Amino acid sequence: MRQSLAQSHDQIGDRITLIIPSLSDAAIELHRQQMWNKGYQLESKIECQTFFTSDGREIDTMFEGKAMYSATFIKREE
Repeated sequence: MRQSLAQSHDQIGDRITLIIPSLSDAAIELHRQQMWNKGYQLESKIECQTFFTSDGREIDTMFEGKAMYSATFIKREE
């Protein structure tokens, strides 16, 4: 099920990162989420990377080791 980010600042915070499977999907999602209208700006360029999680002892791959694109947004100062 697809959903959009909450519109309340309290619910999504000052910094959010979208993790998206392809660069073309990233472009579509950025427009769909309307981040600029919600008061956010892209922090830096969209990057392709592999994600891991750790419990402090072991490291596990996320997304079955597939490289994903990440787009991090920060709240614009007004």
